[in-house]
Amino acid sequence: MIQYIPRDKTRSEEILEKLLAMASGKRLGDPAVRIERDAASIADAMASIHGGKWQVLIDHQAGYVTILRH
Repeated sequence: MIQYIPRDKTRSEEILEKLLAMASGKRLGDPAVRIERDAASIADAMASIHGGKWQVLIDHQAGYVTILRH
């Protein structure tokens, strides 16, 4: 019998999922989408360099972007 064991999504799959969701509701040239894409790219690079999972927190009201390991 073959059993399916779900796996965790890769960081790239998570980023793609987020970007597709954002693109469906916003213009592709929207600066908010660009910020999310760029921050996700940085988080992916940090994971490549340092390993682990990295999280992006963006607060447009306070005006900051945080990328941290979790």
